[in-house]
Amino acid sequence: MPQHGEQIGPTPDWLPHERPLLPGSPSTPYFPTSFRIVHGLISLLIGVTGSLGAALVQVNLPAIQGSLGLTPTQGAWLTTIYVMTNISMNLLLVKYRQQFGIRRFALVFLSIYTLAAFAHLALDNFPMALALRAISGVGAAALTALAMFYMLQAFPASFRMGALVLGVGVSQLGAPLARVISTGLLDAAYWHGLYALEACLAAACLAAVALFRLPQGVRIHVFEGTDALTFALLGGGLGLIVAVLGLGRIVWWFEAPWLGWCLAAAIILLAAGVLVEHRRAHPLIDTRWVATGAFLRFCLNVALVRVILAEQSVGAAGLMSALGLAQEQQRLLYAIVLAATAAGIVISAMTLNQKTLAPQFLLSVLLIAVGSFLDAGATPQIGPVNLFVSQALLAFAAAMFLGPSFMFGIGQLLTRGLGSIITFSVMFGVAQNLGGLFGAAMLGTFQTVRTQVHAVGLAERLTGADPSVAATLQGYAGVYASTQADPAFRAADASALLTQQLTQQANVLAFNDVFLVVGVVALLQFFYAGFLFFLLARRMAAAAPPTTLPARETA
Repeated sequence: MPQHGEQIGPTPDWLPHERPLLPGSPSTPYFPTSFRIVHGLISLLIGVTGSLGAALVQVNLPAIQGSLGLTPTQGAWLTTIYVMTNISMNLLLVKYRQQFGIRRFALVFLSIYTLAAFAHLALDNFPMALALRAISGVGAAALTALAMFYMLQAFPASFRMGALVLGVGVSQLGAPLARVISTGLLDAAYWHGLYALEACLAAACLAAVALFRLPQGVRIHVFEGTDALTFALLGGGLGLIVAVLGLGRIVWWFEAPWLGWCLAAAIILLAAGVLVEHRRAHPLIDTRWVATGAFLRFCLNVALVRVILAEQSVGAAGLMSALGLAQEQQRLLYAIVLAATAAGIVISAMTLNQKTLAPQFLLSVLLIAVGSFLDAGATPQIGPVNLFVSQALLAFAAAMFLGPSFMFGIGQLLTRGLGSIITFSVMFGVAQNLGGLFGAAMLGTFQTVRTQVHAVGLAERLTGADPSVAATLQGYAGVYASTQADPAFRAADASALLTQQLTQQANVLAFNDVFLVVGVVALLQFFYAGFLFFLLARRMAAAAPPTTLPARETA
């Protein structure tokens, strides 16, 4: 019976700079410049593929729902189940790499993702679509790590921190890219074009990984029988929370009793999983580290930033949809967002070090606040051109935030010990995913409630006795004079048009409330995170050894 941590197979005689940092990661041998460029391009391909597939479904969900005849609730399940399996698989990915090797890890999970992508082209019913989205979530869970490992091979050791930021950051490009190219894909082949692109990109990734395999690393025995129990408990609990956050706004929180049962079951499963992990000698999750104040504050800050970044998907995108603007009209806006995202990734990677880590994090939060406040003055006459600056700031901030938050977590991991790498990997992903889902759910719910409040307030001010309202209705009725002879029908059409405008105005006012809330929360987090960084700097200064003065000054 192999012992936990026992090495599997022989390892090459690596030079010191070639040795992998820890089991499950590839070695870093010297590559000529041409090979480094190829590895960097493969990293970009994998990172974009992993995020683009999910984004294409999210952005074009109405078209997919219509083609398959799905209800809004069923459509929401397609995106939710993808996140459910994706977030749960993170519990096992690191151990899989450590025991079976990085090469098998790459080929197995990319094969799963590719097969699921091609199978999407044949789907014609909801159960099949749901199963394939779940399988896609499993396969895509590995792509972020693969993109990071390939990017590490593309740069020398002196730029390792920047390479990590680039490798993690390229996955941010998928969401804006999906909005730029979706219209052309739908025009060319309707929803089949979306899945065809995802399948072709997945096949290209698989071919690239098979031709340019990552260098061999160290393999060790890490899997234990209790891992299956932990995965069932923690994975099940996280999946149920994702289901509640993903569907709550659609079925409405207090109208569907199953949401409460799912939340209660999730709490029980997570508590049982934590109890099992706390008693293990080699746990998946280091519960003692997770319970420390520093780690909890780190997770809270990461989750909070993802919450306020939901302004992009819920706020700006929702506002454009409420105003009836088509994706074709928003293409230039999201091209600018894509460029700003790429700029944020590159600038963060080039400038990030120990001294700029805190400033980058704080600047990203401050830019989110500025962008949100710029959006808070929206009117029904607003167009995509009015959001160029604010959304570019938000996209730049979202890309810049990822690097310092990831590196700050790595710093905490190094102080704890590399044995807790699974804990860091899982918790960083959970904080990001749940933060984004919670932000979208809460901001969407807030917008819905505020729309009703504003609609009631506006309706109370519109009475037939008001001369201005009567004149407006008379003017609207005149619009239908050439097509509607009956005065009663013209009056009804005029009332319907006024109600439509009132609803649109209420929606815009509600989105302004969302933007203001996001801006205020971002400012509060800016001051909170700044205070934490100040305390950390003081603690580090106090722990630093005193500087030895020259003998002459001492005398």
